[in-house]
Amino acid sequence: MKNFAALKVLMAVGLPAVVAALSIGGCAAKSSIDTGKVRRVVLVVVDTMRGDYLACAGGPVATPNLDALAARGVRFSQARTHIPITGPSHSSLFTGLLPSEHGVLNNTQVLAGGFKTLPELAQAHGMRTAAFISLGVLERRFGLDQGFDSYDQRFRYSWERDAGEIGDAVIPWLEAVGDQESFLLWAHYSDPHEPYAAPGRSYAKCRVLIDGEEAAVIQADGKTVSIPAALVDGRCSVTMIYTQDCDIRPKKLVISGLRTTPKASRILAGHGLIRAPQKSLTFFAEPPAQMEIVAEKPKIEDIEIRFSVKHKLTDDESRSEYGFEVEYVDREIGRLIAALENRGWVDDTLIIFTADHGEGIGDHNHFGHIDQLYDSLLSVPLIMVAPGILPAGRVVSQPVSLVDIYPTIAELVGFSPPEGIRGRSLVPLMEPDGTLPDLPHIALTA
Repeated sequence: MKNFAALKVLMAVGLPAVVAALSIGGCAAKSSIDTGKVRRVVLVVVDTMRGDYLACAGGPVATPNLDALAARGVRFSQARTHIPITGPSHSSLFTGLLPSEHGVLNNTQVLAGGFKTLPELAQAHGMRTAAFISLGVLERRFGLDQGFDSYDQRFRYSWERDAGEIGDAVIPWLEAVGDQESFLLWAHYSDPHEPYAAPGRSYAKCRVLIDGEEAAVIQADGKTVSIPAALVDGRCSVTMIYTQDCDIRPKKLVISGLRTTPKASRILAGHGLIRAPQKSLTFFAEPPAQMEIVAEKPKIEDIEIRFSVKHKLTDDESRSEYGFEVEYVDREIGRLIAALENRGWVDDTLIIFTADHGEGIGDHNHFGHIDQLYDSLLSVPLIMVAPGILPAGRVVSQPVSLVDIYPTIAELVGFSPPEGIRGRSLVPLMEPDGTLPDLPHIALTA
């Protein structure tokens, strides 16, 4: 959405149900925190992570690795994003600017050049920079690769990678970095983003038949599959049935992203398959479910059918599965921290953990994000750890924002952020009784 006037904009002053702008009294005194000594920065951003789901913040699930991280550093209990959309939120994170200032107001819009991004600043000061992303809306074509020496966006069929796949990519990179190298690493984890389907859970299993012959056995875990098929006389039939040993058989499954490669063929829904309203690539399936694929152009014979299948969840099931996703990403972040420990770096590395936005899981009769400005979508976790530099076990309850991360990293590493950015360093708040002047929190969405 390019017209800012058409956006939902909210400058919060005392509206806790939507977004808080609580008072921060007084002025900051000169910091006694020993800045300028951080040589390595690991920025962990989890997609769609609510601020109230950490166990150490009173959350309902177990997050032992993140709790341990908070115990070793500073946790900001009132951190918020400026926009509950992945691309714009990350653009604010890396520019220190509001969405209205950097111009990225929705996913697939491109962050323009000309801003001095955090990785560009780190790169200019001799730091090695690397990014590992797990969602297609962050691909380099959208401009977030500015300043990164390497930008890992290896996807298989889909637009996402799960937390385990990110760990499998990040950890070898860490193992190959030289002991004397300084670096800025951004690790992006898509879990607990929908579909809520953490590994290790039990899911329905289905046989996929092409013209009556078994072509694949899949499980309804939300992962994209690709199945080859041949169009005989320009068409083929596809049937999906539960396997005989499948002990979980929901009445309805959700088939998402259903498409063929090449695209010059159309999909006709048959028995047990209903097209979801207003979603051209999504269907509700009641196995045995059937479809027919018909070539729209002659000479198309070999195709691939790509789709993902997941359970159609009730509201309570969605909340429960979201919690399992949070526990899963906690375990994977534990793997990342263990890799730092194996290199002997955990005590001299700045680790920052946060999220791009939260998630509605039934709050205000809403599931998902993007469309609303409730606190459940704007509140995010934020933890900063730098042993020997930052205090351990401190909780800061004054409101802060994602745009503040850029200048905070800059101060702790020892270089000056560009003039004109909206964010401000949070180093003063990490002092005992530290304060910053009062500012309202501005939030908007498409």
